[in-house]
Amino acid sequence: MSISDTLTTAWYFGRARWRWRLNRQRLRDFQNTKAQQLIPWVAQHSAFYRQHWQGHDLRDWRNLPVVDKRLMMANFREFNSLEVPAAAAFDLAQQAEQERDFVPRLGDLTVGLSSGTSGHRGLFLLSPAEQLLWVGTILARTLHQIKPTKIAFFLRANSNLYQQLGGRLIQFRYFDLTQALEPQLEMLNTYQPTIIVAPPALLLQLLAAAQTGELTHRPERMISVADALAPDEQAQLSTFFGIPIEQIYQATEGLLAISCAHGSLHIQEDLVALDFEDLGQGRVTPYVTDLWRRTQPIIRYRLNDVLRLSSQACSCGSSFAVIEQIEGRRDDICYFTAHGQRQAMFPDSLRRAILLAHPAILEYQIIQPADDQLQISLTIADTADATLVSTAVEQQIQRQLAEYGCSAYHLSIDFAAIDYGTLNKRRRVIRQ
Repeated sequence: MSISDTLTTAWYFGRARWRWRLNRQRLRDFQNTKAQQLIPWVAQHSAFYRQHWQGHDLRDWRNLPVVDKRLMMANFREFNSLEVPAAAAFDLAQQAEQERDFVPRLGDLTVGLSSGTSGHRGLFLLSPAEQLLWVGTILARTLHQIKPTKIAFFLRANSNLYQQLGGRLIQFRYFDLTQALEPQLEMLNTYQPTIIVAPPALLLQLLAAAQTGELTHRPERMISVADALAPDEQAQLSTFFGIPIEQIYQATEGLLAISCAHGSLHIQEDLVALDFEDLGQGRVTPYVTDLWRRTQPIIRYRLNDVLRLSSQACSCGSSFAVIEQIEGRRDDICYFTAHGQRQAMFPDSLRRAILLAHPAILEYQIIQPADDQLQISLTIADTADATLVSTAVEQQIQRQLAEYGCSAYHLSIDFAAIDYGTLNKRRRVIRQ
């Protein structure tokens, strides 16, 4: 990183620290000021948004028409402000993943691919200035103390974005999820990172390795990324390692939330303005407006995630809103008939039913092929009685559905080895 880039990053770092203390009204005013600067610029430089917003009052930015991944990818060249063709960006990103060389850029742009949980991979573009903003902000929000820090970062794909985290105080080392874990455990024991950043599935593998003695190093902090962290997994990791398990909630659509030093997952409201669609039962779906990105503008972008928001202020003192839990994908809400009406059953309710059923359950997956049907696969301990486990699961599911008034449904349970691996997102509840 050049001296100029270092100074710019330091400036973004300082501003991010300052904004962290904005009260609710000043934060709302800040969002509005940034949006009022951004929207007219985007209307001028993005052919897609210019057409998409025809006939709408651009000053009323929170009520502009919604976009989603399908619209973005179908209109990628017109969507981004530099008219970068989707084919060129895809070719570079796929070549990087195949060759495991993540240095090349498209001009001066960093290009990346989303994981494509829903079967449709998304592209993201970042300019050098946007990368420096990201680096300065994420360092400000994740480094709770300024001291020499070693970071071990486990991801499917590396990026120029992540490599810029390195500096004099910070050592950054990328660990490739496509590689075998055993030699990387040796590297961890030697490198002795202060912070391990990894998807939940990998963190659980590290937990297993620590329990057998293969992983002897104990990091000061662990941060879960790239997938939803279930409360029971968070508790397992925290109990064994004796530290809070933090989270970074980031998507193609922006840096959405980061855990504070007190462990609360705060929406980064000075970076993104989130509006919410109420799904009922305390759940919401977010609509994202990234207040800073201009290369690939993200404005009123509908995510597919199901969130539960906290109504409690965080003891850290920040007024930034808190996400209580990221529950999964909206597409995986299951449906049953109750009192003649179609009743939604959120994935977390079904997950809790399985977890409460029997301690011998090691892994599970729930599939709903159609309304009023569930197919459950279980991996259980070798010493467990399959009949007892099956009966316990059936009783818990029956109890959960009865709370919603659902009685007529078909349930099947089988036993199989379930291995999500570390490269794929763990979709434990799937609606087909």
